[in-house]
Amino acid sequence: MTPPNAEADPMAITLEIDDTMDLNLDTTVGIVGPIPAGPVYVTGDVHGCAEQLQASLFRSGITDIDGDWAAGSAWLWFLGDLFDRGPDGIGVIDTVMRLQRQAPEHGGRVDCLLGNHEVMLLASYRLAGPGADKFQERWLGNGGQPRDLRALTEDHARWLESLPAMALVDDHLLVHSDTVGYRELGGDIATVNATVQSILREYTDLEAWDRLTHLVTTRFAFADDGTNALEFLAEFGGSQIVHGHSPIPLVFDIPAEDITGPMIYAEGRAVNMDTGTFLGGPCLISPLPSIPPRPRG
Repeated sequence: MTPPNAEADPMAITLEIDDTMDLNLDTTVGIVGPIPAGPVYVTGDVHGCAEQLQASLFRSGITDIDGDWAAGSAWLWFLGDLFDRGPDGIGVIDTVMRLQRQAPEHGGRVDCLLGNHEVMLLASYRLAGPGADKFQERWLGNGGQPRDLRALTEDHARWLESLPAMALVDDHLLVHSDTVGYRELGGDIATVNATVQSILREYTDLEAWDRLTHLVTTRFAFADDGTNALEFLAEFGGSQIVHGHSPIPLVFDIPAEDITGPMIYAEGRAVNMDTGTFLGGPCLISPLPSIPPRPRG
């Protein structure tokens, strides 16, 4: 990939955000079920690094020594790409699904967005017939792990097919990819999510699967002065985009071991949570960042 020029936005790494905005809009959209009262945490692309995830969950107080939910009324969001590149995608999805079952017993909640690697894995699992081979070739070429495909169950697949592509949480627009391709799937969060789920549950329309894969794989849409992010937020809601998908070590040419937090860029309108865990970066679990004031005028 060709990384954007970080020097084009000198605030991309060092931006300090003023949290003085008076929110007067709907701040949570497209969420079904009870909203937890506790803090919201997000984590980026785990990419099959199950051991790192489990260690990070424990260090963060999300789980106890046995790996069970210990965060009370907290709300934990995974931004997608649970699979591929790392060795144990099944271990990751099993961890997420288990915590999702446990958290409501304590007033908490766990949710996960659909990433492009989930789309590619599902295509390899679901699609058959003439033209389907290219989907498995694409998945393998993007770090797909055959052991994950062999161990994937129908319960796993149906859970993945149910995941939303977007969500608005506390005025943060959560998406997996730093792309504006979501526009081609609908004009609002509910429509985008419904469109994606309808594609994933129709196993004969290979053209629709191919188009979806390409739309959610593009990147770098918000690597400007914040204009693209503001336009995208005006369409879908929220004041700040929180995404994964594009590994910070590769995008900003930072050694993976030097990453200590999310990357805030685009004049504070976008936050990259993909810390490059599979490259040796931390498996970061972070509170939702502060939101910059809305532009005036």
